[in-house]
Amino acid sequence: MTDTPTKPETQLETETEQVTDQPDQWTDARTPSPDSAAGTDAVLESDSDRIKRYLAWGALGVCSLLAVFALIQFYGSATDAIELWVDPNYQPLMHAAFNLIVLLASLIGVSLLVTELSEG
Repeated sequence: MTDTPTKPETQLETETEQVTDQPDQWTDARTPSPDSAAGTDAVLESDSDRIKRYLAWGALGVCSLLAVFALIQFYGSATDAIELWVDPNYQPLMHAAFNLIVLLASLIGVSLLVTELSEG
């Protein structure tokens, strides 16, 4: 076997670090600069996000109106059922209990919504 001169390990490590520290010319040429791409992307994202937010608020409004209408209908039907099925002597007590349950449910909903809106 022939003895080939080798470089000391420290010299090899230094050369490897020098090679990896140099930027790749092809990568730099293909990558768009952040200034040119960020401006148009930010405008497009903000417009699409704004449209999505408006659509979400509109859907929330429509769903809320439907929920209020359904709640009123349910409340009337529950009152009619109490009057139909409960003895007239106990109807005020049942109406009071039902109204209390509806009030507590609505207060829990309002509390959760206020908590959610105050965090965001």
